[in-house]
Amino acid sequence: MRLAEDDRARIPFALLGVLLLVGSSTFAASLATPGPTPVDRSADVAADRVDAEATAALRVAARDAAMAAARDPVTLAADSDAGTALTGPDTFRRYLRLRIFLAARAAMEPVEHHRGASVASASFGIAIDDASEAIQRVSIAGVDDGTELQVTIHGLELTVETDGRTLDTRRVNRTVTVGVPVLALHDRTTAFQTRLNADPIEAPGLARRTTIGVTAMAQARGLGQYGGLPITNVVGNRHVALSTNAGLLDAQRAAFGRADPDAAAGVRAATLRTGATDLLGPRTDPRVVSAVTGRLPDPNAAERTGASSGRTSLPAAQTVSVGVNGTADDAFLSLLRGTNGAQSLESIRRDGYRATVAVHTSVQTVADGHRPSPRAPGENWTLAYSTTANDISVSGGDGRGWVASRAGVGTRRLYSATRRVTERWRVDRTWVKRNETPRTTSATWRDVHRVRITGTGRLRGTAAPTRPLRPLFESGGALAGPNLREGRAETERLVSALGGADAIARKAVTGGRTSGSRAFVGERPADLDSWIYADLAELRERVRTLSVDVAASDAATGHANGAARLAALLRDRREALLDAPSRYDGVADRTRVAARAAYLDRVVARLEDRAGQTRSRNAGIDRALDASGLVPSRVNNLATLTPDAPSPRTNLGGETGVRGETVLLPDADPAYLAPDPVEGTLVDGVADDERYVGLAVRNVNVFSVPYGDSADLVTRTLLGDPGRVSLHTAGQALVAADSTLETHRDPRLRARRDALARTVEQSMGDVRTTATRTLARETSLTRDERRRVVDQSFARFGGPGERAVAATDGSLARAVAAVAVETDSTGQKAWAVAADRLRTALRVELRAVATSERVRVPESAVDDAVTSTRAVAERAATDAAARATERGLARATNDTIGGIPAGLPLSPTLSPWVATANLWIVESRGAYGRFAVGAQGSDTTYVRDGAAVSLDVDGDGVSEALGRSERVDFRIRTVAVAVVPPGKLGVGDTDGNMDERSLAWRGSAPGPRCVTPTGQCQRE
Repeated sequence: MRLAEDDRARIPFALLGVLLLVGSSTFAASLATPGPTPVDRSADVAADRVDAEATAALRVAARDAAMAAARDPVTLAADSDAGTALTGPDTFRRYLRLRIFLAARAAMEPVEHHRGASVASASFGIAIDDASEAIQRVSIAGVDDGTELQVTIHGLELTVETDGRTLDTRRVNRTVTVGVPVLALHDRTTAFQTRLNADPIEAPGLARRTTIGVTAMAQARGLGQYGGLPITNVVGNRHVALSTNAGLLDAQRAAFGRADPDAAAGVRAATLRTGATDLLGPRTDPRVVSAVTGRLPDPNAAERTGASSGRTSLPAAQTVSVGVNGTADDAFLSLLRGTNGAQSLESIRRDGYRATVAVHTSVQTVADGHRPSPRAPGENWTLAYSTTANDISVSGGDGRGWVASRAGVGTRRLYSATRRVTERWRVDRTWVKRNETPRTTSATWRDVHRVRITGTGRLRGTAAPTRPLRPLFESGGALAGPNLREGRAETERLVSALGGADAIARKAVTGGRTSGSRAFVGERPADLDSWIYADLAELRERVRTLSVDVAASDAATGHANGAARLAALLRDRREALLDAPSRYDGVADRTRVAARAAYLDRVVARLEDRAGQTRSRNAGIDRALDASGLVPSRVNNLATLTPDAPSPRTNLGGETGVRGETVLLPDADPAYLAPDPVEGTLVDGVADDERYVGLAVRNVNVFSVPYGDSADLVTRTLLGDPGRVSLHTAGQALVAADSTLETHRDPRLRARRDALARTVEQSMGDVRTTATRTLARETSLTRDERRRVVDQSFARFGGPGERAVAATDGSLARAVAAVAVETDSTGQKAWAVAADRLRTALRVELRAVATSERVRVPESAVDDAVTSTRAVAERAATDAAARATERGLARATNDTIGGIPAGLPLSPTLSPWVATANLWIVESRGAYGRFAVGAQGSDTTYVRDGAAVSLDVDGDGVSEALGRSERVDFRIRTVAVAVVPPGKLGVGDTDGNMDERSLAWRGSAPGPRCVTPTGQCQRE
């Protein structure tokens, strides 16, 4: 056995080594320590003391640095070596870490403890004069929602020396937590700034809130203007400022859980100052007022969300109803007259009584006698020739039936006769044989045929659906009329024309014309025309009321095509509107349904024409918005924004934290950002002898008047006539001038009014001619009577302006019809139809001519009159010194100032007029001179005032620029939309200032500024 393989009596070498080591140590100790001696623990005590003092100093340094960083934050790094070190994802946090390190470095210099011969000290080792390295030595984290700050200092050196000899050096990390909510203050302020910068469509924030507020204001004031209130400036900069500040309050509540009480009071005061509550409150849904004022709580109650919990949110968007309306008349008159190559109602009624009768025969062989084969008289006889003769007889008497029996849908068997035709044949054959006299043989046979003669009547096809029909070709049915009973006589005449039944039967066997057909128009009941007209008129009124709702914002921004939707709706409901019975009650009933079908098809065709015009109008709106720098789809999205739920009052932190629940209190200077200057004494951070403007505002009315600027792009799309105004608008302007001149004599306005009146009268000449021509076509009035009717109806309106407006809104058509009916009425039943037809024709034709291109008025004449009217109104208001509210203007002028039309009519050519819309481009740029956030019960205040910050980073006694705090600011560009019903003066700014700019919206860089030559602000 080898030694390596023998493990008997072995112990592990490791165990042996341990035994030897312990034994030698014990032996050495016993030799070196003969007895007990004292232990010097001064070094340990010094080290413990300096460790504790360093931790305490770090805690104080972290607290002081955090409070100082809040007072003088850096959010934008400077272009310096030290500033570059702060550049990163979160400049403020890097700045805070740097500030903590500098404070910790300074705090460590005096930290030293002596104990006996031992000295312990704390330091950061080698000198750190690089900002980036200093930042790396500090880590921070927020605790309990950021209300506490946890700081970790890396690489702190603790050194112990005895008698000048270093005993120990340790590098440690120390973590302390201080109750300074600096991160909560910064992060919530950053969240506040984020809400101010948020895109209104993508996220809640200031822009969304401002959009909703200004839109609510525009809609409410626009409806007030439409209703007759003397509002000349629907959206003013004061409204934009109010909505902007209300949005700032919402953003403060969302970010901090509280709003600045002074800012809330400022919004309340501004609300009263602008007159929003006084003007809108009694007339408007409270939700609109709250949308304008920011859902402010009661001034005497604490802010709490429960105050508005019972309210529903503001509706997403108003809708406008797009109805068939006048299109029903257009289609009706077109059907009556058969225009554009289509059938007229008269042709439909006549075609309903068109039918065809036909005669057909059928032959059946009853007995076939067969022609006998030739038989020779003997052998060797040859057939030389043969002759055949027959005798035909017709029997069967007068057998015929006139009872109408069904032979299919719309077909009846009106005549039936059967004849027996007998053919008696004889053949004579001549035979020859050489040397013999020719011989003749004879043979006879008989053929018998049955011939059926049938006469049928068939209706001509119409637009009416295929249905069974009974009765037919006999009197009866609806109106108990002849009901094509002429079919029997027509069939008999056709049979006679073919020779009669016997002749037809004979020709059916021998050959000849045995069938034929003829069309005829049956006699119509006396009441058929009025019956069908009344039915169609009832359908017309039913169709007229059909409508679809489209979002007002969609219509205003060219995203809606109500006519196309109406056409689709009518196609879907066609069967129900047609209301065809399962079985027609005679020919009259079928003709009535055919007329309904033709009418519905006409309406759909007219609606499709309207849809095409609407598409052209929408293209014009797109171009108009594009010319104003707006994206139509974005405008539409802005117009449909809905308010967000109000932010609840919230606190930060929890009861278990060091600070407990923390209340953040924002403090803004100025509290209310106004477009007017504020004294510097009221704004911290701005010199007392300066004046600060915290808000620059601009609003542009896109469709300030319905014939200028952007509206021209829409008009040119449809009519291609720039520089000319619709007769409706010209009439409104003339009415306004007339109303103003009644109490305010102004030679310039009088001259311009007269010039406009002449052009309007010229255009009304075409309207007068059309009315006269329609009377000639639809009535039996003489020429003199027609002239008197037109003169009397025109005289019902006060002047050319009123007549022009009446021509476009249907009033003139109603007046002409009423006078004509009074003149020509006979009291007969037929006159009811004639009167309805006249009214319809006048509605259609006067509307067509009044909205046509040829009657449009030169824009210059209208613009001159409007400008002078506006000037008189302004002078009257100035003289009365009553500009506080629009109500003041009304009282001062006693409602004697004529209105001025504005807005974009949402219709292809003012016919049909769906609604009037207007848009305002709203812009605001604001900045707080100083924005501070504090914690209740804490000395920490986070300040954003744009101040620069410098610190001595490298310890050379010279401060390096680190950066500055950015002021809390914002920029908003949004759109407000207002839509009012059709008619009246529309909606829009009529004060002549379509582009309203505040004081600070000047120069190439509008924005918040001090009222100085440079716009710069001197600091306090």
